Amino acid sequence: MTPRTLKIEDLIAKYTVHPEAKEQFDQGKVRLMAAYQFMKARDAAGLSQRDLAAAAGVPQREIARVELGERTSLDTLRKIAMALGKTLDVTLADD
Repeated sequence: MTPRTLKIEDLIAKYTVHPEAKEQFDQGKVRLMAAYQFMKARDAAGLSQRDLAAAAGVPQREIARVELGERTSLDTLRKIAMALGKTLDVTLADD
């Protein structure tokens, strides 16, 4: 029997049928996109999580949490961005 493959679009459609599920999906997507951006910037700077944490004045576990897409404060994100020589922009947009 051949394994069935799913397109990502089909998977997203399946799990975002209900408004509550869609909201959770959208929140998770934003966190993962931000996590990727922070990880990419840290890697480009040639810093370890420990080095970045020291530069940002936050515990190393906060860097790990950000890179895992877990919830954290805007203040923590701002400190990390500044330590990377970046700015943190938050955009409020219409759907």
